[in-house]
Amino acid sequence: MWKKGLFIQFMGLAFILSLAVPSIAQEKDKGYGFNESFPELHVFLTNQFYNYQEKAFGDYADEGDPKIAGHSVFIPMSGYIDISSSIRPGLKAEVEFELYKAEKLKFCKLRGVWSPRQWFILSIGRDFVPIGSQDKSYYPTSGYRMFTVAPFLYRSVIRACGWWDSGVHVSGEIPVKNTQKLLYNLSIINGPGWDSTKTDFDTSTTNYMYEQFHNHSRQAMDNNNDKPLVMRLAYSPYKGLEFGGSHFEAKYDKNEKYSCDFTFYHLLYDSDKWNLACEHGRAGIDTLYRGKIHQSSAYLAVSYKLLQDRKCVHFLAPAIRYEIFDPWEEDASNKGDRQSITYGINLSPYEHFVVRAAYQHTTEKGAELKNDGMSVESVFEF
Repeated sequence: MWKKGLFIQFMGLAFILSLAVPSIAQEKDKGYGFNESFPELHVFLTNQFYNYQEKAFGDYADEGDPKIAGHSVFIPMSGYIDISSSIRPGLKAEVEFELYKAEKLKFCKLRGVWSPRQWFILSIGRDFVPIGSQDKSYYPTSGYRMFTVAPFLYRSVIRACGWWDSGVHVSGEIPVKNTQKLLYNLSIINGPGWDSTKTDFDTSTTNYMYEQFHNHSRQAMDNNNDKPLVMRLAYSPYKGLEFGGSHFEAKYDKNEKYSCDFTFYHLLYDSDKWNLACEHGRAGIDTLYRGKIHQSSAYLAVSYKLLQDRKCVHFLAPAIRYEIFDPWEEDASNKGDRQSITYGINLSPYEHFVVRAAYQHTTEKGAELKNDGMSVESVFEF
């Protein structure tokens, strides 16, 4: 009942805000704000249907996700609300939050942005951590989001896909020659922080890295004085194509004894017909008994628009993704290593409305898990 109430509150808030925009701009008795600051409201809604086998998204311990594994389920609609306001040219404020599967509210962005030049954009507050290309490939409105289910790289190596953190973020595009340019992102953030009350951690269990660290280390606030620098550099020889890498290292425990590091490489291509995303990522985690352990994953995803801007369809684009995942590189038995191939179709009858369907088949080294299945997603944005 409370989940239904939360969803109603969420949609009610979006409706009230849309009606309140003119009155917000005219408000004069608060002692702050001004008439020229006119807020914009954007909403992104997605509804999903999953039908996966009983070991769906099984981790190292071969455990499935109890919410979706072994039965078909309609996942409650999720929604993003983004509110931004231009204070003056080159200066804006933005807040974005998500109703995540109708269960909880997550703040994605809460920031002020100053962009005096194309090569210098300063964002202060909560924003994407520029590791990998999650802000370009995972983010729902991206053209690189070809499938409902994120690849292993984002749902396992960077747990639960998107990663936001508070700090100072600088980015920009530096022209080189003709259409060539350099793209850079630099962020100083809180970084990961272990939320356990223990001083030392029993990391001898095999699920330490895959369950404990990724699920609990990304906090809204930090637990130590280590503030890591995250760097992402990319080169774009011409519009629509870029390739580059990103890296950061950080202490994650209260006593700053243990560290983690992430290194990613990406290649993205976008044209009128083609979308291509290729990434490789590797995470290393210090442990108490096993030293540093690593996990890695890579994927290649491609889609092609067969039909585009026709009378009866905005576009129709089949898609395919191949990926590999090694949950523990130091494990000589290679248990849990897997590869999968996903076939999908993206249909947009009208602009700002998309339906996606996909079937994923996964094979493992060792015992084969029952984790194949299909997903369907509808997307509305306005």
